[in-house]
Amino acid sequence: MAKNESLETIIAQGMRVEGELKSSGTVRLDGTVSGRVQAAQNIHVGPAAQVEADLMAQSAYIAGVVKGNVTVKNSLEIFETGKVLGNITCTRIVIHEGGYFVGNCQMREPKNEAQKLEGSNV
Repeated sequence: MAKNESLETIIAQGMRVEGELKSSGTVRLDGTVSGRVQAAQNIHVGPAAQVEADLMAQSAYIAGVVKGNVTVKNSLEIFETGKVLGNITCTRIVIHEGGYFVGNCQMREPKNEAQKLEGSNV
C-alpha cells in the first residue's frame, strides 16, 4: 500500500456485504462481497476474499477471487493467489505467476505517453 494512501473501508474476513459500496478513499476486501464496489482511491482484494461484483477504482490489487468486471484508471495487479473472472479495463496490468484471468482486457494508453507520441515525428 502506498505511503499516502489511507484505508477507509475494510470488509473483514467473515463479513458479507450485498449491494453497492462507495468509498471516497481506499477499500480493503477480505470477506464476501456481491454487487458493486467503487473507490475513489484503490481496491485491495485479500487472499480470503470472495467477490462477485464489478470493481471501479484508481488501481486494484487482487489476491482473492473476483467474479465481475474490473475497471481502473491506472494499474491492475493480480497476485499468485488472485483470480479475475470478468473483463478488465486498465492502463497497466501485472499478472504474477500463478495468477489467473479469464475475460477480455482493454488497455488504455497512458495520457503522458500518448502526448509524447503525438509530439514526435515517429
